[in-house]
Amino acid sequence: MDKFKELIKKDIVLVTAVLLAAVSSIFHRPQLSYIDFGVLSILLSLMLVVAGLKSIRFLDWIAVELLNRCQGERQIALALVGITYISSMFVTNDVALLTFVPLALVIGKTLKLDMARIIILQTLAANLGSMFTPPGNPQNLFLFAHYGYTAIGFFKVMAIPTVLSIVLLLILLYRGRNRNLNLELPDLPKPEKVATYLYLGLLLLNIAAVLHVFDKYIALVVTTVAIIGMKKGLFKEVDYSLLITFVGFFLFIGNISETEFVTYLQQSFLGSASGTYLAGIVASQFISNVPAAMLLAGLTKEADALLLGVNIGGLGTLIASMASVISYKLFCKEQPWLGGQYLRMFLYYNFAGLLLIGGLTYFIVLF
Repeated sequence: MDKFKELIKKDIVLVTAVLLAAVSSIFHRPQLSYIDFGVLSILLSLMLVVAGLKSIRFLDWIAVELLNRCQGERQIALALVGITYISSMFVTNDVALLTFVPLALVIGKTLKLDMARIIILQTLAANLGSMFTPPGNPQNLFLFAHYGYTAIGFFKVMAIPTVLSIVLLLILLYRGRNRNLNLELPDLPKPEKVATYLYLGLLLLNIAAVLHVFDKYIALVVTTVAIIGMKKGLFKEVDYSLLITFVGFFLFIGNISETEFVTYLQQSFLGSASGTYLAGIVASQFISNVPAAMLLAGLTKEADALLLGVNIGGLGTLIASMASVISYKLFCKEQPWLGGQYLRMFLYYNFAGLLLIGGLTYFIVLF
């Protein structure tokens, strides 16, 4: 019982997915066909590649090289937020924050700066930047495959909120103060060339697989063989709980897809773009946007509205995107006495962003 309680505290989403799958299987016999093995294979491949890039500290090296060229507080903030925004499109919002928030904390300690605002902007940047690409976050990867998006179709849907997010972040960055600062971070060893080229090549290969340019299963085989040859210990770095979570939701969605209640939802509230968009945003605030996307995808055919809703719905509460929890925990670990202040500022910026980007996107794209 104690181990189960610990598991709930550690990964409530995993436990919820498994329980939903188990309970729904009592009323409907699960089918192996419910599980999208293509999504699971590409998710595993991407996690292996990202683990490889982390192991050679590729992103850290780029960040240090960039930051050592910054001469003012605004430039430092712009560099930290910008690199978080861009990298989240390719290595996911979680990894971007795990990499660059600790760097921001080091800079804050070195220069005696209050980094709460910058870390909150980094969190916004990670959640907003990752929504532009299919591999940027797990819900995009799932929805891209579930609804059979083309690359052009996906980018067209996400173009407006992405432009709005860039404008919002730039306004927030340039509202901040600007002081001359002398930042000299210790140089990191340049990542080994062969490993860097290999991992970047595998990243491009898997992005091509996500975009239907290359076969997902072949990409997994190539990635697996390459990782075994380079550093098989990276398999220990894979988040297997996320893979199990996906399996649980796949089974649950398949089990309930033919029920009368689901049919009612499909024909009423979730039968319109507006209803689906609102449902995606609201559900994300309470259960996080990844499970919200997977649950609602089985209930609606309004692909664009759901894609927009769960991505923009990553703003708002702390659990709307689990990536936000990562940066909060990292900050509180270093400065626990400022946790309450951080949370208040986080909610202010996030709900302001949710109202602005969410409202404008609705009227421009869906209205």
